[in-house]
Amino acid sequence: MGMMLRSAKFRVALLILALQAAGFAVDTSHDAIAQASDLLRAGKVKQAEAVLRSASAADPNSAPLHGALGKLLLKQQNYEDSVQELGLATQQDPDSPEFNMLLSEALIGWKHYGVAVDFLNAVRPKFGQQPQFHYDLGLAFYNLNKMNAAQGEFQEALRLAPKFEKAQFLFAVSLASTGDPTTAANMLRNLAKEHPGTAIYWSALGQILGPLGGESSAEGVRAIHRALALAPHDAHIQFIAATVFSQTGDFASARPLLEHLEKVDSRVLAVHVQLARVYSRTGQRELARKETEIASDLQKQSASQNQPPPEQQGGDSEQP
Repeated sequence: MGMMLRSAKFRVALLILALQAAGFAVDTSHDAIAQASDLLRAGKVKQAEAVLRSASAADPNSAPLHGALGKLLLKQQNYEDSVQELGLATQQDPDSPEFNMLLSEALIGWKHYGVAVDFLNAVRPKFGQQPQFHYDLGLAFYNLNKMNAAQGEFQEALRLAPKFEKAQFLFAVSLASTGDPTTAANMLRNLAKEHPGTAIYWSALGQILGPLGGESSAEGVRAIHRALALAPHDAHIQFIAATVFSQTGDFASARPLLEHLEKVDSRVLAVHVQLARVYSRTGQRELARKETEIASDLQKQSASQNQPPPEQQGGDSEQP
């Protein structure tokens, strides 16, 4: 009888120790995440990352730690490492909407668009009623240039959350690309009115209206100037501005923007194509010839490497 009591007490003691250890692990995870948050607020990004890496190494089964580290790496555009951490977080907590959506965004940032589509379709039964799910899926389709599919997903995201700002923006952009510039322009006007400090809304509005002629072009040029005033150093907006200026015949305004972009990254095919046109229209035939040759060389290089050349500046700036 005494031995049975001692055995029972031993099992209870082990259970208490196990519970205490689990509680300690949870507390440690929370402490590390809180410490990293404080460091981030102080602008100490690398120190915050080091804290989370150390804590997740010490507690490799903590989904919150892997998730917090993955989210931090995503914000730093370290997409490959972010995918690894968020993948671990979703394995340990497969029902977390946050970790799963962040993983899809990391895959998109890493330019693994097809993988992102496959992943999101796999988790659709769990998260298909969430607007962020449809936005992320639409963004993946958008980057695959599957505009009709992207448009449908953005529309569904807006059905579920009518005020979803990013979905409104990309829905408008996808509408413009599939032949409905009028509706797209109206949506962008509303977004620019509601968020007048967001440069990308003004530049997108100008990009749609610029080629239409008449008062539409004039409104588009005004929108472009507004965008440049808000974000004068944004390469993507500079490229859009140069394009609209060229379309409306203002080659004098387009030229310095394109020449600057050429210095920033000489590998961008569209910049050389635009510069060749600007030089040709302003009588700079020798400069136009040189730009045409550079553009031709870039096309040949991309063909030999079996990949598309960079088409414009600004990366993923289409996202607000």
